[in-house]
Amino acid sequence: MSHQSDLFADETAASQQTANNSATALKLTAQDSRLTSGQQRFNRLLERIEKLKHQLAEVQTISDAHRPLYHQTLAPLHERHRTLTREMALWLDERLQRKGLSPTQKSIAITILCNLCEQLAAQGDEEMQILHDKHSTESLAQKEQASIREMRAIMEDMLGKPLAGDEPLDTMHDVFNAGMARLREAEAGEETRQQTRARKRKPTAAQLKAAAEQQEAEITLRKVFRQLASALHPDRENDPDEHARKTALMSEANAAYDRRDLVALLQIQLRTELTDTASIAKMAEEKIASLTLLLKQQAQELEDELHHRRHAVRNEFGLSPYETLSTANLKRNLKREETSLKQDLNAMRQDLQQIQDDKFFKRWLKDQQRLSRANFIDDLDDWMMESFRYK
Repeated sequence: MSHQSDLFADETAASQQTANNSATALKLTAQDSRLTSGQQRFNRLLERIEKLKHQLAEVQTISDAHRPLYHQTLAPLHERHRTLTREMALWLDERLQRKGLSPTQKSIAITILCNLCEQLAAQGDEEMQILHDKHSTESLAQKEQASIREMRAIMEDMLGKPLAGDEPLDTMHDVFNAGMARLREAEAGEETRQQTRARKRKPTAAQLKAAAEQQEAEITLRKVFRQLASALHPDRENDPDEHARKTALMSEANAAYDRRDLVALLQIQLRTELTDTASIAKMAEEKIASLTLLLKQQAQELEDELHHRRHAVRNEFGLSPYETLSTANLKRNLKREETSLKQDLNAMRQDLQQIQDDKFFKRWLKDQQRLSRANFIDDLDDWMMESFRYK
């Protein structure tokens, strides 16, 4: 196999084989003098990228390990909660058919019944949808259409124009997707206009320098990839085992290039002996600068991905937005959710048993009305606090 002594030279020479697939294998080391500031930045970014990739893998490992326990623990409790909710809705329906309730008590009972039915209908319970429509002055279909109109009005207010288009707008999902598509189009149009205005203005020296550095970085990235593609192209290999090996490596290189993963491409260079650590250390300072720019961009993309991945896992398992994502915190939060659900189930079972007594049932209706008002005030307070926070 041919080897390349200088990552950016046309000639190739032999170099020692390395199987180290860690970013630390790419770190530059001092030869006859100390590392330059550019080489030091290169090494720091390698360390940062390796740390971010490790953190991403850790998030994936922690969430994958916790997910079966989470669903195994909570799924039966949620199912029991649905069953008791259904029993309560059916009992309220039966009780409303009998006499003995004042108009106010009937109104409260109907409100509770419709809320319970709406929850269950949203989970696909068609019988609860029918039961809701039996008692409500507004059917679930009518409520959905009202919500669609409200969502459409919000989107049109944000856009400043009607939400027109060929696609159907029959569901909340349709309206939301169409609205977001129009917002993205508007943002893209504004970005294009800004770019057009920027092109008309004479670029500053800093902008010209940044553009030249970016162009050099793109050339460098393509050159690293092309070296791999030239050396690893499987169609040039007759040996079946070597053909399979190169096919796998080429697929890995293609994926790395598509996501602009310079570190992965350089690691493949090391693994396939197209370069070595000594050759990387001898790279010219201007090449280090272009590689450093690519590494900075890669590090930023990894930081963004890590942020979004952590946010998604916190949402999935009910952690607060800023709670540290760890196995201990996930287990602690699962225990809290389990305890809370069990307490709710106990309360629901007691309510179902005690409301059989009409006197208790009427007191229960009054309590539910008071709790509903308190929850509304709490929700309003939370909304106002959030509004002031972001002003």
